[in-house]
Amino acid sequence: MTVFFGVSGKDLCIKDLAWRLLSEFILDKCASVIRDDEKQDWQENCGKMISAETAKAIADQLERLIQQGVAEIFRIELEFGNLGQHFTEETLRKFIHFCRVSNGFDIW
Repeated sequence: MTVFFGVSGKDLCIKDLAWRLLSEFILDKCASVIRDDEKQDWQENCGKMISAETAKAIADQLERLIQQGVAEIFRIELEFGNLGQHFTEETLRKFIHFCRVSNGFDIW
């Protein structure tokens, strides 16, 4: 289980496999809005801090990717490896909401 502790006191838990897939998607599709010093250790659960500015930018980018169908295409591609059920729009939307209200977060 990966736990995100928001600076605002809001927390979020995501199962490990779901987080691996989601973080892979984020780091690939949102790379342009993530500062270079915030791109490492997303899957290490080592307390990586993501700033409030980056969290909000990630949320905005993820919303666009849902609207453009990119997230659904990624999920469908995962179906070929029987992993599609671990990458859901529901989890994506929970993460988007968390990014918006967290005021930045740590990944544990």
